[in-house]
Amino acid sequence: MSAKAGRVLIIASFVALALGAAAVIGVDLVRRDQPANAQPGQGRGGDPQGRVRQPRSLDGLYLSARVAEQARDYEGGLAQAELALRRAPDDPYVQLLTFRLRLLAGKISAAAELAPKVIAMSSVDGMPGANDGLPNLTLAVMAIRKGDFKAAEPYVAKLGDDASTGLMRPIIEAWLKVGQKDFAAARGRLEAARPDDEVLMGLFRIYDGLFEEAAGDRDAAERKLREVVKQDEVAPLRTVLALAGVLRRAGKTSEARDLLRKYGEANADAVVMDNLVRNDSLPRQPTPADVIADVLLDIGSAIAGAQRENAGDLALVFVWLALELSPTSDNAHLVAADLLESGDLPDKAIVQLNAVDAASPLQWRARMKAAALLADTGKTEESIKALQAMVSERPERIDAAAALGDLLRSKERYAEAVKAYDTAVTRLRNVEDRHWALFYARGIALERIKDWPRAEADFRRALSMVPPDDEGKRRSRGFVLNYLGYSWIDQGINLDEGLKLLTEAVELVPNDGAITDSLGWAYYRLGQYERAVTLLEKAIQLKADDATIVEHLGDAYWHVGRQREARFQWERALRQKPEPDRVDPLNRKLAEGLTRELDQPTVTKPPAADTAPAEKPAEKK
Repeated sequence: MSAKAGRVLIIASFVALALGAAAVIGVDLVRRDQPANAQPGQGRGGDPQGRVRQPRSLDGLYLSARVAEQARDYEGGLAQAELALRRAPDDPYVQLLTFRLRLLAGKISAAAELAPKVIAMSSVDGMPGANDGLPNLTLAVMAIRKGDFKAAEPYVAKLGDDASTGLMRPIIEAWLKVGQKDFAAARGRLEAARPDDEVLMGLFRIYDGLFEEAAGDRDAAERKLREVVKQDEVAPLRTVLALAGVLRRAGKTSEARDLLRKYGEANADAVVMDNLVRNDSLPRQPTPADVIADVLLDIGSAIAGAQRENAGDLALVFVWLALELSPTSDNAHLVAADLLESGDLPDKAIVQLNAVDAASPLQWRARMKAAALLADTGKTEESIKALQAMVSERPERIDAAAALGDLLRSKERYAEAVKAYDTAVTRLRNVEDRHWALFYARGIALERIKDWPRAEADFRRALSMVPPDDEGKRRSRGFVLNYLGYSWIDQGINLDEGLKLLTEAVELVPNDGAITDSLGWAYYRLGQYERAVTLLEKAIQLKADDATIVEHLGDAYWHVGRQREARFQWERALRQKPEPDRVDPLNRKLAEGLTRELDQPTVTKPPAADTAPAEKPAEKK
């Protein structure tokens, strides 16, 4: 197992404490009917009869904040909670809600102001949602940010025992000691975090190597970080950057450049290393706050992948805590963007992506992601301009051109999409099997502009890149087989081979309703209506909400004499938001039946047993 896999296992051990604190974030608080200091019969608005005397009651503000929180409108919810807090500054429920929303909105220093009160709540019986894990961690982060590492120690000590915190507490405690120049004590805490299993040593060696440099032994730091890079087949970027930094600070600039250049060449799809390779300035040595921020970010990333309710919210809090300590952390900005996007907050995700430093090897990835989010939010032209600029900026790369093609194709601007795909294809130095999707996508765009010879060539080429014996590409091969096979059938050419391709596609991806529909519709076009019905009924079971499949089944029913069921399916298709150009034909089918004008003609004379008239008389009611 690689060090990367070991790192995942270590991070998983961090999650116990974090999820133990989830009550502060994830619990759906149930308000008591009355505040602790309320007199009998007194409502939240202060009226003895329970009437609201002000335009907005405390309950109204509280509930509005909770609704906004559930919708992940953290800033909107916080605005309501702050109003409630001003009206009832001693209400523990309002304090807890405001603390939580301040954390979720990334207002860490403001959350720290309420943290002592939330800590006090954790010892109160019957107070739901209170927990002292995150409040103590918040106070520790604020102390670390101020450089007061000693003041942070008591808060970290309260995070829990080693069994519940895994490696989290001793590693943070070690770096608090580094911040105080107490390297002997720091070494002791690191040793307490040393894993027994050699597989788990990868992440430990990163922290250990950085500690050696902080303690003044760059040779030891270099040796330990080299070991991590050597043992991990795909070394994480953070390790490579850490080693390159140590090398440069040790005066080994040429070796550092070599390391970065080789990593960039091996991972060209994910990073752009040029700026780092060319940069002659001496990189800043990581501070204790930077390292602790990385620990918090690792925890947040691990929580984000946990299959647990509110995991995304809790993960976001850890990322905000990390950014409070290390505001320029590119990794943290990217993780925050992912979490905000998954929380349906694309505009805020774009803000985080734009915060990634221009010299960062991750900046290209951030810009690609930001362009995609612009398109998702309806800002298509902005997205196109951003991608066009990237295409021009890096003439050696294909990703921006391919993404531009995908965007234009999704907007049905097929001719423009073809040009973008052409740019990407011409930039391919070595065509590899992993580029199959580029040819497949261009083939679709070419087919839509009716340039079938080029489209067919692209589909055939994509098919050759996803061979039948590659288990990992079963779905990919199925998609290409489906498009090429159906296109042949639809044009009335290569009928036998087209059916063969579609049959193989269904075998490869048996649970895809769209592919099963293609085979069923192919039999329909061949006039084999009974076979078509069987396959289309299966397709509709797999994908019941697809208006096209539903309409196809209705047409097939009509041909086998099941007119009542055909009309039922057409009515159903109309309710499922069909493509605009299908609305009128569906209405006409309901009114007139499947006339020859509305039907799709067969592409070859069907066998006698399967022959059915294109037009049947309307069924008597």
